[in-house]
Amino acid sequence: MGRDTVEKVVVVGGGYAGAIAAVRVAGRARARADVTLIEPRKALVQRLRLHQLAAGQDPSTYDLVKLTGRRVAHVRGRAYEIDLDRRLIRTSGSDGAQTVAFDHLILATGSVVDLDRVPGAREHAHSLNDQASAQRLRVTLRHMRSGGLIAVCGGGMTGLEAAAEFAEMRPDVRIVLATSGALGGWLCERGRRELRARLDHLGVAIVDHVRVTCVEPDRLRLGDGAELRVDATVWCGGFVTPALARECGLAVGEQGAVSVDSSLRSSSHPYVVAAGDAAAPPELPNGSAFRMTCQAGMPAGAHAADTVVATLKRRDPEPFDFGYLHQPISLGRRGGLIQFVDRADRPKDRLLTGRRAIVYKELVTRSAVPTIALERRMPGTLRWPSGGAPTVRPALERASSA
Repeated sequence: MGRDTVEKVVVVGGGYAGAIAAVRVAGRARARADVTLIEPRKALVQRLRLHQLAAGQDPSTYDLVKLTGRRVAHVRGRAYEIDLDRRLIRTSGSDGAQTVAFDHLILATGSVVDLDRVPGAREHAHSLNDQASAQRLRVTLRHMRSGGLIAVCGGGMTGLEAAAEFAEMRPDVRIVLATSGALGGWLCERGRRELRARLDHLGVAIVDHVRVTCVEPDRLRLGDGAELRVDATVWCGGFVTPALARECGLAVGEQGAVSVDSSLRSSSHPYVVAAGDAAAPPELPNGSAFRMTCQAGMPAGAHAADTVVATLKRRDPEPFDFGYLHQPISLGRRGGLIQFVDRADRPKDRLLTGRRAIVYKELVTRSAVPTIALERRMPGTLRWPSGGAPTVRPALERASSA
C-alpha cells in the first residue's frame, strides 16, 4: 500500500480495552486510518459493577458513540464470522446484516464466565456475564424468600464481590461462598484474615478446598461427596474467551484467547492484534502472567492500538511491558480490601481496609471511563507502570514449582 493510502482498522468489542484501542488508533493515526468499532450494545458495560446491578443498584451507563467521538465509526451488531483470507467480518444486529472489510483487526471481545466447565452450570446457575444476566439475577434476589440460601461458586474477585454485595443487600438470606482453593489464597496473610473477618461480619459462610462437580436446580454436588441444598446458584467459576477467534482460524491458547507475540500481534496472522481478555501473550518481561483484569486490559488495549499505529507508519512495534500495582476488592458498599502488589503481581504486606479501601476502590472503578474520554481528546495520554527487570526467583521457590 502507498504511503498516502487510508487503511481500514476495525475493532471488535466495545468494552474498556476495545473502546480505548479505537480512540487511540483514531487519534494517533489520524488521516492514515479509518477506524470502525463493532459492538452490539449501545452502552459501554462495566462488568466491574454487574454485581451491584444484580444487588438492586443502578450504576451509570455510558453511550459508546459519545464516549469514542466523531473519529470512530460504529456498527451496532455482533461479529459472528471473520474471513481472515478475504479480511472481512460479518455482523448481525441493530444495524442489520453487514459485511465489514478491514486491513488491520483489533480483537477485544473480552471474556465470559465459563459455564461449561461443570455439568449443569449453564442450565441451572445464574451468572454475571452481562447486563441481561445481572438483571435476571436481580429479580431472583429481590424475590428470594427470607431464610433462603444462595450459593456463590468461585473464590476469585468476582465471587468475593458478589457474595459480599448480596449478603449486604439481603441480610435475611443465607449466602454460601464455595471455592476450590483457599479463601483469598493470593492475598498476604493479613489480607486473608481481613477478608475472612469481613465476610464473617456479613454472615457469608465459606466452603473452601472443595470443588463443585455438578449444579442441579436445587442443589450442588461437591467433590467430597457432600450435597448442598440451595435456592439459587450464582456461577463465578473462571473466565474464557468467546469462540470467535478459534472459529475463524486464529491460533489460540487454552482459554480461547488469541496467541500473540510480545507486541500483541497474532502469532498466526500478524495483521490481527488482540487486546485485553482476548489476548494470551507470553510472560510479561518481569515473568508475571497476564491476568483477565481491567488493570491489565486497558493498557493492553492502548498498546494494541500503538502496535497498529506503528504498523501503519511502517515501524516495528514495541513489546508490551506492564507492571501490576494493586488488587482492589469491594466487599459491599460499606467494606473493601486493597491488596498492594509488586510489579510482578506478588502481594506485599500492605493493605487498605475500611473506609479508605471503599474510597480507593471506587476511585479506581470510576477512573476507567474518564480515561477513555481523555484519550479521545488527547491521544497517547494513557500511561502505565513498567513491569521492571525479569524476576529471579530464589532456588527453593524454583525447586518447589518444578
